Order: sequence, then structure tokens, then C-alpha cells
Amino acid sequence: MSNVEAAPAPPRTSVLRRAWERVDEVAWLAALRVSLVSRVVFLGVAIAGTWFLSNQEGPLTIGVLDMWHRWDAVHFTDIATFGYFASETDPNAAAFFPLFPLLIDGLMAIGFDPRLAAMLITFVASIVAGAYLYKLADLEVGEGAGRRALLYLFLFPTAVFLVAPYSEALFLAGAIAAFYYARRASWYLVAIPAAVAMGARLAGLFVLVGLAVEFLRQRDFSLQRLAAGAVAGALGLLPLLLYGLFLSRAAGSFFEFKDAQYRGWSRMVVSPIESFLATWNTWGGSYPANWVFAWRVEILAALVGLFFTLWAFRERYWAYAAYMLVTLGVLMTSTWYFSIPRMLLSLFPIPILLAHYTRGNPERHQNVLLVTAPLATLGVIVFTQGKWFF
Repeated sequence: MSNVEAAPAPPRTSVLRRAWERVDEVAWLAALRVSLVSRVVFLGVAIAGTWFLSNQEGPLTIGVLDMWHRWDAVHFTDIATFGYFASETDPNAAAFFPLFPLLIDGLMAIGFDPRLAAMLITFVASIVAGAYLYKLADLEVGEGAGRRALLYLFLFPTAVFLVAPYSEALFLAGAIAAFYYARRASWYLVAIPAAVAMGARLAGLFVLVGLAVEFLRQRDFSLQRLAAGAVAGALGLLPLLLYGLFLSRAAGSFFEFKDAQYRGWSRMVVSPIESFLATWNTWGGSYPANWVFAWRVEILAALVGLFFTLWAFRERYWAYAAYMLVTLGVLMTSTWYFSIPRMLLSLFPIPILLAHYTRGNPERHQNVLLVTAPLATLGVIVFTQGKWFF
């Protein structure tokens, strides 16, 4: 018999930890790859579409960054460059929450062009959002769901806003990470991503509603858990409080962001019937055909959003369903339907539900991509041509 003692077997917790770290690495690499490849393809589509559709004689003069610097992107870079209340900035710029412009400003301080800075931020944020969606979908549906959900997010019909200098990617990075940690009952870790979502968009409030439902669903009201939940909620609300205080001093109203929405886009709370009729009746208004068609799609998007919300309730994803229902409720009680297709991109449970639908069925998976990928490509072309695309 040998006198050499056998090495002790690694403890079970170490094995699980190593397995989790491997999955974690897979999620981040997958998110990096899909974000990078989809971005390169969409950039190529934008360039080709601009050349093919141009009426200009000779070589194209518009730059690549200019193709993407459209609509709200201009507001974000103006805020970062001049501030909220400068003469060069839109007088209703307060409608746009401050985290995205602050990050742009930070990169500008080290020499970046504001347009490039904004697109770099969306790139990094989209990787973070994708990695956490990958992990969350695997957690909810099972192994393999994360990879499918990742594709459904980056080929979503309005996925152009994960590339364009908009705050959607930053918001999703915070919102998905916050829900991931909440679902794992790591409430102290919820705080920072929840604050990121709140700092990026007012829809961070809807995220907090969903997180509150998840906290109640877990039914752990121990002192430690209550303290963790309180910290998460307080830090999640902090960006709204700080922004409101800034607006109070600069514009005289804590709710200037809401007032700016009304002045700039006529958005106020109305009944859902009034909102629907106002949207439907744009058919007879003196609006550009681009806008009239977009309003038809707004109505379709609202129906799609309600369908997925009911689906979330059916699957008993109570926290996701609450987040989706509150979001759609606000959108469908506005003066008219506005940017609902873009907000569907922020309803990240949709890719998770689709991953549930396609589980074990490659044909369903292919069909989903056959529907979404062409629409995502269309969105890139329309947006970079400077036409209104939600």
C-alpha cells in the first residue's frame, strides 16, 4: 500500500462555482460576439442604403457618424456639449434623462467626438445588456435559452436603437441586470443597475415597480432582506431625486422633465380611449405619409405589447408582467401613441418569452428570426435615411 495520501476531492461548492464562472464567461463572450457582428452588419447596411438611395451626384459626402446622428441622438449630444439650458440646446431637452449625456460628456473630456462617444457607450451597454439577458433567460427557461434570447434582442424589429446614439442600450443594461440579481435574491446587487436604469430613462420607475413585485413574490421579510430591499429601492430612486433637484434649481420645477414632454411633444395623461382615437384619427390629418404609417405601426405595437404582457401573466412571471403592464399603461394613456415600437425593445421579457416558445423547436426559432431580422434591417435603413422611425 502506498504511503502517499490521495489529494482530497475539491469541495462541491468549488465545482459549482467554477461551472458558474464558465457559464458567466460564455454569456459575456456571446454578448460581445452578437453585439459586434450585428453592429458591423447594421453599419454596413446603413452605408449601403445611404449610397443606393442617395440622389447626390458623385461620391457620397455624408459621414458615417452623421448617418446615425438623427432625431433624439441630436438632443443627447447637444445636452452633453452645451448643457440642458444653453441657447444651442432644445428648450425641452429636460425630457431626456441625464446619465447618457453625462457619460458622453465624460468621453468628450478625453477627446472623443460626441457622436462617436455616444455610439461607443451604446456598444458597451449593449454587451452588458446582452450578457445579463443571456444569463437571465437561461435562469428562467433553461440552458440554451440565453443564446436564443440574445439573438431575439439584437435582431428585434427596433434593434437599430441598440446601435444608434440613443439611451435604450444603457437603460437595458441597468434594467436587465437589476432583474437578474433580483431573481437570484441578491438585493444589494440590484441597487446599482436599478440606478443606471433610472438615470437613463424615466422608465426606470417602471423597473422599480417590477422589482417591488419580485421582492413581494419571494416572501422573505426578514430584517436583513428588508434592509437589502430598502437599499435597492432607495438607490434606484436616487437618480430621479438628484435630477429633480437639479431641475428645481435650474428651471424652477422638480417635474420639469414632465413639463418638457408636454411642451415639446404634447404628451399628457388622457383616457386610453382618447389616446387610441387620437392616434387612429391621424389618418385624416395633414401629416407626412411617413408619420401616418408610423402611427398605424404604433397601434400594432401596442397590441403586440399587450399580447406579450398577457403571456407573461400566463407563465406567472409576475414581476416581468407588472413591469410590462405599467410601461404599456403609461404609453397607452398618453395624448397619442408615441414610440411604442421603440419601447417594446425595452420590454426585455419579450426575448425571454420567445426563447420559451422556441425551446426544443429549431423551426420556431428560425421562423422568429425570419420575421424579426428583415424588420430590423428595414429599421436601420429608415432611421439612417433621416425618416421618422419611432
